Order: sequence, then structure tokens, then C-alpha cells
Amino acid sequence: MKAIPTITALACALLSTGAFAALTLQRTTSLSDSQGGTLTITTSGAIEIPGADTTSQATLTNFHPHDNQDLAASGNVTRAHERVNETVTNIYNGSVTLAGTDKDGKPVSNSLALQNLQVVRDGDGPAFSGTIVLNGTSIDAAQMPDAVKHLLHRVLRMFEFD
Repeated sequence: MKAIPTITALACALLSTGAFAALTLQRTTSLSDSQGGTLTITTSGAIEIPGADTTSQATLTNFHPHDNQDLAASGNVTRAHERVNETVTNIYNGSVTLAGTDKDGKPVSNSLALQNLQVVRDGDGPAFSGTIVLNGTSIDAAQMPDAVKHLLHRVLRMFEFD
């Protein structure tokens, strides 16, 4: 019977924010597709209640999304991720090229550069700032067209592997 109060006190101490120290994160995720392309994501940072602060470096080398032999992605993108309570902020920098054909056989040749692209999620969906350069044309991220949002979403989805 004395064990129940002891276990309860221990559980309360472990779950209180004052007793929780930040955890250090070091992780590398590597994927290879059937055509020999690779995606490597290296992440480091700290995770604590109520948030996280991490940095990830993604490197794509002739990587075939969805193992599609007709489309390859290459490039490097860095993501700085910060979560504080319910607010998540990601800042992206880097570039990716997509070359080949899409699922309908249409030619694809896109060069995408991200310059301090900030994506903030705080309840109402994402808010964007920064610059996207698509095939040499600069686009204000706050005013990007839906087609560019769709492409951006597809490219940044690689961080889901991390």
C-alpha cells in the first residue's frame, strides 16, 4: 500500500516541466531507391517540453520520388525546426532540381531555390514568408500561386522520412 503514493509522487515528478530536462537529438536517415538514387537527412538539436529546436540537412542525389524511374531529384535543403507550445516554425534554405517526366509522361525540368522560406503553423494553417526561386523567377512566398504551393509541398515532403 505504501507503493501507490510513492509511484504517484514519482510519476508527478517525472511529468512536471521543472523536472524534465531537454533531450539531445542526433539522427541520420538514409534511403535508397531501386535506381540507385539516395536521400540522406541528418538531424540534430534539442527536444523538451513544451517544444523542440532542431536542424536537418537533406541531401538528394539522383533520388527518384515514389521510386518513379522517370523523375529524379537532386540538391540540398536545410530545415531549421522550432516548436513552442502550439506554434511550429520551419525555415528552409537550399535548392532542388527535378528532371525527367511526370506520371502523365509530361517533361519536368524544375529548379527550385528556397531563400529563408519560413512556414509558420499556429492554428489557422500555414503562413509563408521568404523567397522561392522557381526556374529563375523569384516569388514572394506570401503570395505564391497554388501550383507553386503544390510543388513546394511535394518537395518538402521528403522531411517526413526524418
